Amino acid sequence: MSSAASDSDSQRLSVQAALNLLSQTCTASIAALTQQKPDAQEVPLATLRTDFRSLLSVIYSNTTKLSIALNPSKPTYSAALTPLKDLITHSSTLASNAFLFLPAVHGRALTAEVHSTAWSVLTALQELIHAHLSLLTNPNPTTSRDDAKTGDAYLAKTGIVHELIYQAKSEPDGLSRTNLIAVRKRWREHTETISDAAAVLEIEAFPPDDDDDNDNDNFDDGWDDLDSDPGNGKQSPEQVELAKIVRIHSPNF
Repeated sequence: MSSAASDSDSQRLSVQAALNLLSQTCTASIAALTQQKPDAQEVPLATLRTDFRSLLSVIYSNTTKLSIALNPSKPTYSAALTPLKDLITHSSTLASNAFLFLPAVHGRALTAEVHSTAWSVLTALQELIHAHLSLLTNPNPTTSRDDAKTGDAYLAKTGIVHELIYQAKSEPDGLSRTNLIAVRKRWREHTETISDAAAVLEIEAFPPDDDDDNDNDNFDDGWDDLDSDPGNGKQSPEQVELAKIVRIHSPNF
């Protein structure tokens, strides 16, 4: 074995060890997000939000560098070690920063939004690391279609990390600036869901009169046989009453 080949194998093993360490760090950071830390230091919201967004940017950049360095067609293991080191540090710091958002200080809705964002990014990052580890176990892939799909998996997972961070940093729909904005965002999400459900209930309980339907009553194309429920399209008195209540209290009706 040549000296160059020996050095390459050594670097590949170092990268593999760093990837495993990063995966473990992500696991610990994700678990930490579910724990409570009432004695956390109070930090101004503007500072926390700026730091959180900066950490997301660093993770974005290093994720890009890592996936370029570990391109399975021509991996450069030495170039992967620095972004790996940075990702190990900053993935842990991201969770620590999210920990400093306190429901009683910065707002429950905003804290939940930050924790959800951190959880999504760290989970996606961990899945990307697993894809790179999978490729390292097969450093000399063949040209079969299955191997090509395996090699492309890391690109898709890199894109997921990028998209999550891009969405979190976008303005004005990204990470909320205040708890009030976070509450309004959650309210809109829930209102849209309720409105959709109420609209469906309204249609089912109060079907519109359509004279054209009567013209087709005598036409049997066989599809009606697939629905043998004799009560199809008819709501119970309780459901009709519920629809009336929804109609009264919903601003959309």
